[in-house]
Amino acid sequence: MESNKEFGRLRSVIFPIYRHELRKFIPLALIFFVISLNYSVLRNVKDLFIFSTGVGETINYIKTVGVLPFTIILTIIYGRISRMVDRDTRFVIVVSYFLVFFGFFYFFLYPNMDRLVLYKWLGEDTLKKYARWQGFLTSIKYWPFSLLYMNAEAWGTFVLGISFWTFANEITSSEQAKRIYSFLSLSSGAALIVSGIFLTTLANLNLLVGLTFLLMLLLLGMYVAFARDIRKNPSLYRIAQKQEKKKKVKKSFIESLKFLAKSNYLPLIAILVISYGMVINFFESVWKVHLAELGNALGDSSVSKMIYAKQSIYTGVLLIFFVTFLASPIIARGWRFAASVTPIVALVATLFFFSTLYFKDSLGPIAYSLGSTPALLAAEFGLVNVVFIKSAKYVLFDPTKERAYIPLDEESKTQGKAAVDGVGSRLGKGLSSLILSAYLIPQLGGGSIIKVQYLIFFIILLALVGWLAAISRLSVKFHEFTKQEPLPKAP
Repeated sequence: MESNKEFGRLRSVIFPIYRHELRKFIPLALIFFVISLNYSVLRNVKDLFIFSTGVGETINYIKTVGVLPFTIILTIIYGRISRMVDRDTRFVIVVSYFLVFFGFFYFFLYPNMDRLVLYKWLGEDTLKKYARWQGFLTSIKYWPFSLLYMNAEAWGTFVLGISFWTFANEITSSEQAKRIYSFLSLSSGAALIVSGIFLTTLANLNLLVGLTFLLMLLLLGMYVAFARDIRKNPSLYRIAQKQEKKKKVKKSFIESLKFLAKSNYLPLIAILVISYGMVINFFESVWKVHLAELGNALGDSSVSKMIYAKQSIYTGVLLIFFVTFLASPIIARGWRFAASVTPIVALVATLFFFSTLYFKDSLGPIAYSLGSTPALLAAEFGLVNVVFIKSAKYVLFDPTKERAYIPLDEESKTQGKAAVDGVGSRLGKGLSSLILSAYLIPQLGGGSIIKVQYLIFFIILLALVGWLAAISRLSVKFHEFTKQEPLPKAP
């Protein structure tokens, strides 16, 4: 048996995981890789399907009137399932739902797209007549793509954001999570690189949907085998021995929201989640509009696909670099410092990107000297900034957020986390999309995001201030909780 001796300086940075923890870390990393690969593929495919309709701003309407209510419905269903079955059965049910939907899309919806799209009811004349509602009507016209978009967003929320991290938090102590969670991001980095390669090599987007179907089958097999081994050999995983708690009646979704509102801890996590959702959605919405206009100007729809592929690959490479050389030293500085890095990176990226847009015309000589154009250069700058924001999110935001759940009781972890990560993450994006959709009305924002992009810039700054303030308050409460958390019992 290996003792928990201190690592050397190099080992503490490169790979601070004990040999006896590999039995837990390797399966978790493999499961996380498959989930992240699916998430990255679906995240790219859902946008590209919408871009293929020719109305990129449709995305904002789908997020507002589709994703947010759909997520609330799924959260209610998830809460009911949680009251009826155990953790492992719940995971299998959630993944099986997505397996059925994406299989249905791949085998039926997409092959019959010409018959399913509402060309007769919502033809070009109708869309021109109601131009101010073109994005909303397009989301209805191409309803199979909208359904795909909604379910792709839900995969990130319910499989990655809730099911996986609930499972990981239950078998990992706060002390272990401090070392292990950031290194799980190595799997996410590898998944991003692989998804970028798939995006560049597979021309048919539906083939990528079929790939996710196969990966979901693989995921179910991996999870069932891992969960079975945990049940047979709990001591080998050094699962933290929690204090015995009174048995509590699990709450409904509405009761969970009331429970969340009464808590002085969970709402702070919710602010973090909502703030990130608003910041990244505002940022990407401005970037994607410029990206779509670039594709239209060049008359090449593959430009968006190429940049999305670059985004995945660059984010994966940068993420692996961050995890290998920067994650451990940053996390060693404390929870508050590590949690603050992501909003600070987002602040720098926001200032840099919007400055590029503001001075785009002045950058013309530089762009042409590089064999580019001001519009393409702005799109590439946006890509670089999205890469940095998402890399910081995967390496530091997700691990620090998940560590904040670990000291909580089972009720708060399950019901509270479902409310925070299920609704909170969509609420941030939903609220920002609602604001963006309002600006798309000609009387308010001139009918274009580009016309109000600098107003959006100031809204992002306000969200970042709220994010950092919540981190400051949450860090105090987090350290109070972690002082009371029992350490894992060695076998």
